[in-house]
Amino acid sequence: MQRIMKRDLHTKSICPRRLDDPWRSGFTLIELIGTCILLGVLFSVTVPMLLIVARERHSNEQRQFAMQQAANLLELASTRSWSDLAPGELVVPELDADLRTVLPDVEQSLVSVATEGDLDSRQIIASIRWRHRSGQLLPPVELSTWVFQNGKAE
Repeated sequence: MQRIMKRDLHTKSICPRRLDDPWRSGFTLIELIGTCILLGVLFSVTVPMLLIVARERHSNEQRQFAMQQAANLLELASTRSWSDLAPGELVVPELDADLRTVLPDVEQSLVSVATEGDLDSRQIIASIRWRHRSGQLLPPVELSTWVFQNGKAE
């Protein structure tokens, strides 16, 4: 009788060493160096991107606060009487401390301009500007509204 030998495919190893060899159980030095290089490249790209995103987010937050302050100025100006809206610079209320911390060296102005035409109206322009952290004065955020003599704002 001939013996038929069965081979167990699960125990067959591809590498010449045995799987339970203690020298094959860890990473090689070359694999660790390659991993460190890949992580270094990844971090060198990711960290500057995160800094750019944080700066843009802060800049957008400042612009949003300036826009809200300009809207508040227009709302206060539109509630004034017609005689208080003479063409020229209008009195601007003092800023609160919280807004001064968000917008460094903030400058705000409120201007009333007489409009031409049949209707007696005034254009009110609110302007907010502040300094960038580099010291450069940024372009203003401006909003405007029109107030008519009968007291309605548009």
